[in-house]
Amino acid sequence: MARLMNSIKVPVQTLVKILNLGTLSLGKCRMDVGESAGLTRMFTLKKNGMDFVGQVRVGLGDPAIRIEVFNENYFEEFDKSESVVLDNLARKVLGQVSKDKELPETLKTLIREHFAEQKMREEEKEEEEGEVAETVNERNLDKIFACLNKEYFNNRVQAQIMWGRDVKSRNKSGFRYGSYDEGKKLIRVHPRLKQNFVPLCVLELTVYHEMCHQFVPSYKRNGTWQSHHSEFKKKEREYKNFKEARNWEKHNWHRLLLPSIDPLTGKADSRSSLSRDKSLPA
Repeated sequence: MARLMNSIKVPVQTLVKILNLGTLSLGKCRMDVGESAGLTRMFTLKKNGMDFVGQVRVGLGDPAIRIEVFNENYFEEFDKSESVVLDNLARKVLGQVSKDKELPETLKTLIREHFAEQKMREEEKEEEEGEVAETVNERNLDKIFACLNKEYFNNRVQAQIMWGRDVKSRNKSGFRYGSYDEGKKLIRVHPRLKQNFVPLCVLELTVYHEMCHQFVPSYKRNGTWQSHHSEFKKKEREYKNFKEARNWEKHNWHRLLLPSIDPLTGKADSRSSLSRDKSLPA
């Protein structure tokens, strides 16, 4: 399924100055007339030995600029969200398209306006991020649990939640993100997920994952307990940022093997270990 970006209406995303999008090749240009007047241009991106196909459209409609990539696995090549990748891709593709000498002036104006607005939104986003950094308080487990419980479980999950304990030494192979104790109805989350470099969606997915264990519990089949059965996986994928969180984990799990740094003191957290059902790859 293609991934789309509506240039005027997407949430503000900070552009990444160094993001290897692949080698860009533009295809033929198609000019549309009538109510759908505008330009449509196919493009290919060669990255890591694979070819990815997409198209960009510039026109007088709303939105004025629309870009899409037809290969869903293209976004698995990045540790950034799909919206951030599309924002950067739009800049790269439109930069090449605008060099076409035969491009009508009206379309060139639309592209210039897009760049100007994108720059303004980027500056506003950078100012906001400079004023407010992610802190431990923004990773309040009780609040995260309550929000997820209301949005996805109709407040039906009844459990306590707390941070587990960490060790000072580096893990040699992996560690568990979190755990759910069915008897105590207690969720523990590994404190390394409170570090600033860990996206909030990764922490939320960890909490959500453990909540799913109560909502769609394990059952016994052919003498074996099934924890991550089909109903569980279906429920887990309902989390809105599931793919973004999983993609980050895929590219950054090794960073979590190091002992965590307390965001307030800047020192390694001295608390010890925790178990969880979803381990990092070795």
